[in-house]
Amino acid sequence: MSRERLILAVESSCDESAVALVRDGGEVLAERIASQSDLHAATGGVIPEVAAREHHRWVPKLIGEVMAEAATLGVANEIDAVAVTTGPGLIGSLLVGAGFASAWAWGRGLPVVPTNHLEGHFRAAWLRSAGASGASAPTLPAIGLIVSGGHTLLVRVDTDGRTERLGGTIDDAAGEAFDKIARLLGLPYPGGAALSTLAAGAVRGGELPGGLRRLPMAQTDGEYDLSFSGVKTAAARMALAAIGEPAASPGRAAALAATLRDHPVPAAAAAAIAAAAQDAIIAALVSRVDRALAATPSASLVVGGGVAANVPLREALGALAARHGRTLNVPPVRWCTDNAAMIGAAAHAALREGRAQLQDPARGVSVAASWQFGAGAPV
Repeated sequence: MSRERLILAVESSCDESAVALVRDGGEVLAERIASQSDLHAATGGVIPEVAAREHHRWVPKLIGEVMAEAATLGVANEIDAVAVTTGPGLIGSLLVGAGFASAWAWGRGLPVVPTNHLEGHFRAAWLRSAGASGASAPTLPAIGLIVSGGHTLLVRVDTDGRTERLGGTIDDAAGEAFDKIARLLGLPYPGGAALSTLAAGAVRGGELPGGLRRLPMAQTDGEYDLSFSGVKTAAARMALAAIGEPAASPGRAAALAATLRDHPVPAAAAAAIAAAAQDAIIAALVSRVDRALAATPSASLVVGGGVAANVPLREALGALAARHGRTLNVPPVRWCTDNAAMIGAAAHAALREGRAQLQDPARGVSVAASWQFGAGAPV
């Protein structure tokens, strides 16, 4: 190709509808995101059917807005391909995005590139604003930490794009644990940012509700695997202890939620619980990344996903990378959460490295709720 590849990207794997125009796998020329967070806050989590209906409403509108900006930039007729998230994610949401993206591509005689959402989070570290230099782009090989509401994964990515899964969560994702603990403490959905803000006001060094001074780190069989369900259970027990209820067993989720709704955790105790939970989750993540960096002396560190926006986690990983003499690459906050620009970057990398092929949209595009990082596209 005589010029830099220009990709229109569509993301709809969960509750964000997003469209972006990405040049050469990194330069974001235009992007739009429609979040459903306020809509799902009332139910404390994403309702799949509601999310899919919202994508029907927003994806075509966002494509139109991005293409209007592309016309203003004079590049509307230079698009080479349409990248679309086809997994992992909510099936209904994925189908909406894949359908609109394929139809739009077919109508303009363009190929499509089915793209992995997790690889998008990894490649978000390559993104830059239009006109910005790409000189500081991450280098491979790299240890990649993908940490979000639905996924916690540690991978190694070689210079040719080949990947090896090192480990991941065996139960709750880190972001899921943040959200569930936040809900126990009466914080709004999504809870990660609210929990971190509450934790920042905690008095450190004192005894926690229930007599603990810190939460233990779960031991797993896999060297790089993680478990966060125990942190959630410990937080629930501390919350019960803080309101004077028996904490031996938190009981069923509905009963626990009702108890804590009727008897909210006092502010000081809530802050202490939030800080202890956040510290435990970050310590677990840092310990696994530490092992991976020690085992791969030449690798940089790339971090992506919604939880990568957490400031204490960024600081801890930055200190860890410095101790190992490595470079930490983490995208700006706006590209940590779900977005389409990262899908354009991931599609470009997969095409360049020969891990993906341009596909005829008329032949249909398959989606999958599960799709392993680095594996071939679902069929």
